[in-house]
This record gives sequence, C-alpha cells and structure tokens, in this order.
Amino acid sequence: MPWLSIPFSDLETKKALNRKFEVEGIPYLIILQPDGSTLHDGVELIYRYGIEAFPFTEEKLEELRREERIKHESQTLTNLLTNPGRDYLLDQTMARKVPVDSLIGKTVGLYFSAQWCFPCAKFTPKLISIYHKIKRSLEGKGGGEDFEIVFVSNDCDQSSFDSYYGTMPWLALPSGDPIIRTLAKYFDVQGIPCLIIIDPDGKTVTKQGRNLINLYQENAYPFTCAKLELLEKEMEEEAKRLPRSNYHAGHRHELTLVSEGNGGGPFICCDCDEQGSGWAYQCLGCGYEVHPRCMRAVDPATAASVQHT
Repeated sequence: MPWLSIPFSDLETKKALNRKFEVEGIPYLIILQPDGSTLHDGVELIYRYGIEAFPFTEEKLEELRREERIKHESQTLTNLLTNPGRDYLLDQTMARKVPVDSLIGKTVGLYFSAQWCFPCAKFTPKLISIYHKIKRSLEGKGGGEDFEIVFVSNDCDQSSFDSYYGTMPWLALPSGDPIIRTLAKYFDVQGIPCLIIIDPDGKTVTKQGRNLINLYQENAYPFTCAKLELLEKEMEEEAKRLPRSNYHAGHRHELTLVSEGNGGGPFICCDCDEQGSGWAYQCLGCGYEVHPRCMRAVDPATAASVQHT
C-alpha cells in the first residue's frame, strides 16, 4: 500500500477507531473532510465513481449523481452493450455474431454470473427452465413480443467462460470485454447471480430479476410494476387458502404461515436456498423459513424424526 498506517501492534487505537466509527465489517473506508465532517461510504463511492469521487464533497457527489441520472434517462441497449470496437453479442455456438440492435424492442435480462459461484450454479438451471417457458409462451401468443437474456460473465478466464456459457441457451458478451466492469458499476451489482431486466425501450425495469424469478417463476414476465402488483394480489388470495401452520419434511418443528405484515419479511428459503419475500412458512422458535411452494407437508411424528436444523 502506498499510504500511511497505524502500527500493527497499536490495538487500542484500532479498537477505539472501530468503536468511534461503528465499523461492523470490512473493507470500510471513512473519508475525513477538512471541515471535520465524515463520510462512511468511501468504499461504495470509490467503487462507483473511482477517482472522479475526489474530493468527496457533497457538491461533487451531487454532480456525479446528476450525471448518473442523465445516463439512466438516456439509456439504450446500444449504449449499454456496445463499445467502439464491438456492436455484437455471441450466440450459443460462439461462432455467430448477433447485432446488439437486433434486441431493440425486446425485454432483455442482463445475467451477471460465473462458473465459480455456487449460488449461480444453483440458479442458472432454474433460469434456463424459466427462459424456455417464457419463450414458448410468447411464441404461442404471437404478436412479435420477445424475451432474451445476455450473459455478463464474471469468470476469471476464457476456459471457464466457454465451459459455463456452453450450458446456456441465450446470448453473451465476449469473455473479458471491458464493458462488463462498466455494467457492474453502472447497475451497482453487489453480488451474483444478478438479473437486471431492461424493457423494450431500453430502460431499466428492475434490478431484482433473480428475486422475482424465485418468487413468481415464469409468471414474473415482463417484470413490470403493473404485473408485480397483479401477482402480489394473486399471492394474497392464494395465501388465504393455505394452512395457517404445518409440519415440513425438512424441519422438526411446526412452521407458521407469516407475511411481511405479521412477522415475516425478506428471507433465504432453507429448502431451496433462494431469496424470498412476502409469505413464508416460518419456525417461530428458531427462524427456519421456506417458500410456501417449497413446503412438503408431513405429519408431526415424521417431522419429529428429522435431525434438528
């Protein structure tokens, strides 16, 4: 590192700084301003804006946010996915170049993923299945509406990219393309897998595509607010017909049906390891939660024989 440091042996100072700034995790970058004020989100600012964030004043940050808003307002698929040396995407054979402009007018998912990522390995097969179901549904309706996904690889080398992309039925940005990092910053991708949904006009619909796929499967398409409101209402009606409590094959305690309004909230399903929100079956004693669709009802005696989790 090219900067100064508190001596490794000075534990008291390090502990005092941790307490003063309420540091709960690392990396963590505190910006101390000349006027004595502090900024606690230095890591995020460096990640999003790089050197442009300096001198980290509110005026400078507001200028950067304004520029960011303008970029999003003028966003198109072309300026998202092309660069001066490339105006195409790869297809599954990696031999044919598909013009980015051919996606204009389609709903597009940008899929940030990597072969080395365990959650990606679990989610990708599900996304492939949902992708095919959406495509078949749209083909059956006619009318020219279409859906496509573009793989945005976080793999470390060409071999990993080739192996992983070989399992996918959609398009991809070339491995190592510099625009991949730009897209991750632009959409503030904090982790993978991540599915960003772009509407037919090239504007961002949602950054929560993965969650919506987990919640609603292929019914999430086209991921718009209007569609999600409809699905939420349908889920509320469906929940009225679900048992208030039940025993699950994967847990020994009784599970209670909860929602965000009565003790529930965002969670990771203990059965499928995917994110969820809204309704869930929850163990009020230990916090075990599953999606209602993951619930495998058993009698209490069978549940009692399950190893404690």
